[in-house]
Amino acid sequence: MRFAQKTVAIAISGVHSNLQTQRTSRGAIYSLNMSTPKPNKIEVVAVIVAAGKSSRMGGGRNKVLHLLGGRPVLSYSLEIFQNCQRISKIAVVGREEDRDEISAIINIYSPKAKEGFVPGGAERFDSVRNGLEFFASATPAAVLIHDAARPFIQERFIVDSLEQLSEAPGCVIGAPLKDTLKETNADDAVIRTRDRAKFWLAQTPQTFLFSSILNAYRQCAPPPYPTDDGEVLEMAGGAVKMAKGSYLNMKITTPEDILLAESILLTLNRPL
Repeated sequence: MRFAQKTVAIAISGVHSNLQTQRTSRGAIYSLNMSTPKPNKIEVVAVIVAAGKSSRMGGGRNKVLHLLGGRPVLSYSLEIFQNCQRISKIAVVGREEDRDEISAIINIYSPKAKEGFVPGGAERFDSVRNGLEFFASATPAAVLIHDAARPFIQERFIVDSLEQLSEAPGCVIGAPLKDTLKETNADDAVIRTRDRAKFWLAQTPQTFLFSSILNAYRQCAPPPYPTDDGEVLEMAGGAVKMAKGSYLNMKITTPEDILLAESILLTLNRPL
């Protein structure tokens, strides 16, 4: 993937009204190479994906609407992005049948997302693309894509991944693999033991130069479906870096995960 050498300045330590290179007392300004014109109003946006079928959760209810510490799971991600000064606008991609409930949660936790409910698609890939297309006319400089089922996102994930965009058009938050990794054949016989130092567990948010990931999604024609957003960019020839997340940055998938998340919540001493 080739990028035109147009330099766009992104404020890593705060949101500014334009993307001109500035010096501020609050932190550094980073210059990013990208292939689209400078955005007019929006610098960095977030797409929060909340449109999953939640089939493994049971009961037919969207897992991000389940209560965690007395609040909807979705509210935790919304609150972090709302309070982060780097983020200008938020889109929440959800199922049409959940629109009213998601909109009510948005009204409480995230004014930045008040005009940003986006109907989801049949697969996660389709939902993310819908979220990206929602912002396409605004030409933001960068976008963070985050699964709402990961409530323990930290603001440093946002900051660290944006900083990595000065070196590559994509950055995936993740955790280095701790366990020994065995590769097996169809009969479960071990073929080889892999060097775990080379492997990461991919998480979200995943952060990209907006034009790069939008073009990559437009070029991609599944099936098969990529397993994450970083892979979409990789398939288009774009470079992706990793940045350290947290082993606590779990994804809620099953009822047991809710119990584990409640324990993590108490450990982190977040308000209930």
